[in-house]
Amino acid sequence: MCLADGSCVSKPGSKGTDWRVHGVFDLGRGGFSHLELTDQHGAEALERGAPHAGEIRIGDRNYARAPVLRRFRAQSGGTADFIVRLGWNALQLTNPVGRPFDLIGYLQCLPTGSSAHEVNLRASVGRDEPALAVRLIVQRKPPEAAEATRSALRRAAARKGKALDPRSLIAAEFMILATSLPKSGYSAKAVLAAYRLRWQIELAFKRLKSLLHIDKLPTWTERGSRSWLYAHLILALLCDDLSQDFLESSP
Repeated sequence: MCLADGSCVSKPGSKGTDWRVHGVFDLGRGGFSHLELTDQHGAEALERGAPHAGEIRIGDRNYARAPVLRRFRAQSGGTADFIVRLGWNALQLTNPVGRPFDLIGYLQCLPTGSSAHEVNLRASVGRDEPALAVRLIVQRKPPEAAEATRSALRRAAARKGKALDPRSLIAAEFMILATSLPKSGYSAKAVLAAYRLRWQIELAFKRLKSLLHIDKLPTWTERGSRSWLYAHLILALLCDDLSQDFLESSP
């Protein structure tokens, strides 16, 4: 299993994103298997870092884009799978016979309780493109977690001066995942448990900032920034390799 995420870097005096570091974290070895640097226009995508046969790559809701998920699967010849978190309007979903799927209506009809629910669907990729088969897995959040999400949504809407879509408040009650993994051998409970490991890549990026200080970019020019950031990312990969030797040695 591998985790995908990104981290923003700003140049001195900037309050926005000037550079973005994209990473793939290998849970088995406990280190980054891929690091990639782009400017602020480089979008997060699950396909950054070539997938390997048998891999399961996990990403948050920024990675839930049907064309990207299709390319990720295609790169591995269908031998790598994904688990991504969904926003309620991230994908254009249909049932297996092609009828539109009302996700919000589905959520409203789910019984109370913490049991996981699942349904096989298809996500539209684009005109004249075959739809992407996805397995939707949904679990209701604990009441306090749902209320925390709703509060965050209300604060964000107030800060932006926008009206909050009531459908967002309904979806806030649920953890919604999409995966290409089959039901056989990969229960809904197991898929949900696997997604909860995603915090480990967030810790890995925090280590890059606290130990290697990649968020303290001292340069203003593009060439200077690339040189500084690439040197630190190479150092990060070398540290991961060295740590493998330490972990294999006797205490």
